[in-house]
Amino acid sequence: MAKELKELSKLPVEHQSQILEALCKNYQAIEIDDKVFLIPEEVNELIDNLVMQLSDLYALRERDRVGKEEN
Repeated sequence: MAKELKELSKLPVEHQSQILEALCKNYQAIEIDDKVFLIPEEVNELIDNLVMQLSDLYALRERDRVGKEEN
């Protein structure tokens, strides 16, 4: 960790601030194709909401399809 902080100190203060700010964010792990990525919590929430919306749309489509087959 000390080595990384030394490297950080070589950067301009503006970049140091941006990096430290990014490190303070809450990140969550997501696995895609057996690879793990850390993404901001907000992005993970967005993905979860999109999955729920797609699930709702699929359920509506299936309900409509079943209704048409019965008629």
